[in-house]
Amino acid sequence: MSSTLESITNINIKNTDIIAPKLQEELVIQEVLEQLGTPDNLYKIDASNVYDSKWRVDIWIEEWKEAFSGPSYRIAHSYFCTIKDNCILKSNPEILPLCK
Repeated sequence: MSSTLESITNINIKNTDIIAPKLQEELVIQEVLEQLGTPDNLYKIDASNVYDSKWRVDIWIEEWKEAFSGPSYRIAHSYFCTIKDNCILKSNPEILPLCK
């Protein structure tokens, strides 16, 4: 019985170091933008925790085409990132700054 209580206590102590998922998502997005820069026609950024410390980040842009009366959207940049200590440890592909 005491070993069960001890294991529950240890789990609760370890969970205090976990950041809320929404905050972690915002931190990942912010770091990607710091490394990449902001595209001129940025529409939105999706960041999803795939598993453990692995994140998928998609950067969507808005495009206006001549024959259409409205915008179209596409993923211009996509990264699979490994996060450690709330920072991007590595990314596939590597996040390179935009040339402007």
